[in-house]
Amino acid sequence: MGNAALIISGADYDSDSAYQYRIKKFAGLLEEHSIGCDFLFTSEALPIKKVTTSSLLMPLRLNQLRNYRYIYCGAPFVGQSLYWVHKLIPGIVTLDMHGDDLSQSAQANQLSTGNPSGGPSFMVRLQYSMALRSADYILTQSEWHKADLVKAGVKPDRVSVVRNGVDLELFRPLPQAESPKFTFGYAGEFQTWQGINDLIAAFEMVSDPKITMLLIGFRNSDQSVKQIFSEKFGHRVKLVDRTDRKTMLGLLGSASILISPRPNHIASRAAFPVKFAEYAALGRPILVNDVDETTDFIHRYECGFVSSPPDPKNLAKTMELAAFTPRDLLIQMGIKSRKMAEENFSWPKIGTEYATLVKSLIEETRSKDLKKTGLFRK
Repeated sequence: MGNAALIISGADYDSDSAYQYRIKKFAGLLEEHSIGCDFLFTSEALPIKKVTTSSLLMPLRLNQLRNYRYIYCGAPFVGQSLYWVHKLIPGIVTLDMHGDDLSQSAQANQLSTGNPSGGPSFMVRLQYSMALRSADYILTQSEWHKADLVKAGVKPDRVSVVRNGVDLELFRPLPQAESPKFTFGYAGEFQTWQGINDLIAAFEMVSDPKITMLLIGFRNSDQSVKQIFSEKFGHRVKLVDRTDRKTMLGLLGSASILISPRPNHIASRAAFPVKFAEYAALGRPILVNDVDETTDFIHRYECGFVSSPPDPKNLAKTMELAAFTPRDLLIQMGIKSRKMAEENFSWPKIGTEYATLVKSLIEETRSKDLKKTGLFRK
């Protein structure tokens, strides 16, 4: 008998994107729990390479799809490809949302046009609708997003939160230095939707020259942003290009507080930043904007600072408040951050919970004589 699960990804096999990392990691977790997985990379597979026609041509792979009890689809642009065949597939089709495509598309349109009321593109809306109608189950990264999906009509028992985790052996607690070189540290991407514009605006309002910042991860495409930081803040910032993980972790140890300045947009609600789990594992206090579920974790574990309402002015005030927090309190916050990571974001814990869910879904296909119940409330 072949493998029980088919993992469908819209990226190339060798992609190093965060999207592909989650997909391959989840497959690896299933393999660790004796659930065999096969892969289908649609971007490399004929005749379904083209997203806009993949749903029309997917019936040519119907015999292959019928061999699996569990079919994972990485995001709606992949899930929509099963629109015409999902009722003919015995296995449970699970859609991993990878965020909220509708709000992300709206955000991209708003940024490109300058129109704050811009909505999602027609193609994204169509793919999203087709994907939901092709799925039997939904995965999301955030309780906030789950609540939004339930409010939109999805049955509560047809959606589960499965967050991204962190390798607790690789990301170990960093000691809080007696005299840290930098007040704040940031490691990640520098697109607008990461909140970088708000961070720049906020730091301009932080007048104390002793408050400094370390930023790691600039790519060639980020050089204009890097130049802005350099011109505006000079010696108050250290700017480091994308580097290997060991170097990054060593540098982050020189910062007292790690920051995740995600912007105030509905697209943020559906996400759970990977950097938040990694920051927590490093045993550092974390400063966030009040835009997503990380706020709930900060309050629950008392392990950092929340800027609310989430705008540059309040972010600047929160940075100034955090900057002068006594070292002993920062150490205690860091201990609580690590505890939060161990209790919520360890890959073994996430893997066990995810594999248990998948096994229950596989059993569901057998116990219900392969009849599907549907996602939405009647």
